[in-house]
Amino acid sequence: MLRVSLVTLFLLISSVANAASFTVVEMPKSKYLAKTPKITVALPASYSSNSSKRYPVLYLLDGELNGELVHGMLQRLHASNGSYEHIIVGITSQNRIKDFAPTVNQDPRGPVGEGGGGDAFLDFIEKELMPTIAEDYRTGQFNSLAGHSIAGLLVLHSFQSRPALFQSFLAFSPAVWWGARETAEATKKYVSSQRRVQNYLYMNIGSEGGEMREVYDSLAGTILRNRHLDAKLQLDEFDDESHDFTLAVGLYNALKGLFQYQQQQEGK
Repeated sequence: MLRVSLVTLFLLISSVANAASFTVVEMPKSKYLAKTPKITVALPASYSSNSSKRYPVLYLLDGELNGELVHGMLQRLHASNGSYEHIIVGITSQNRIKDFAPTVNQDPRGPVGEGGGGDAFLDFIEKELMPTIAEDYRTGQFNSLAGHSIAGLLVLHSFQSRPALFQSFLAFSPAVWWGARETAEATKKYVSSQRRVQNYLYMNIGSEGGEMREVYDSLAGTILRNRHLDAKLQLDEFDDESHDFTLAVGLYNALKGLFQYQQQQEGK
């Protein structure tokens, strides 16, 4: 575990020192959001030399914070034949809680009255951002959505409410405690239903305790009991790592599992 922590710390330091992989994409004013998120794109190393190749796209929430880390890990994995190259689209909200939380919180233990913009944010991604990226770049048919904490909650909301929008979902320490636990309960209902869509789900948790861990464990248990053969599921527990580091420590496993799923789909 110490080795994992040191490696991820090195990657974090490297990302700060070399934050030049992403370029800003100018987006028109959104019809769905009061404030249009900042969008950045990092292209694969082979993008300019291989003009006929199309690439899977990874849409990364909190792109400014996490973009270089994810880009660096994908590059390193690809160099060792452990990942496909991806176009990475960083999405940085100007109001994370409003945009990422699917429901409005009424629990006095949290920010009362905050949240509720998750579906509008997914509308922006689906109807404005994804068409723009598909028009301007050589994208393939495989899209992933990744996020940490409250952004991870939006990943799970998308997983159960719009399961065909993305082909893989990476949720690092998703804030399943939010509000009245609506997203956790909706996800349980979805995986227990007959309308499940084939995809890849990665989810992890760190040293979080109390109600957060209870809600997460209940959700993870329900997903495990109701997993089906057409989907790939990977769950990680990092009991010695704090909430802030679960994206960093889980990223290798998440991307490795994603690559295995993509290969599996190609072999069918």
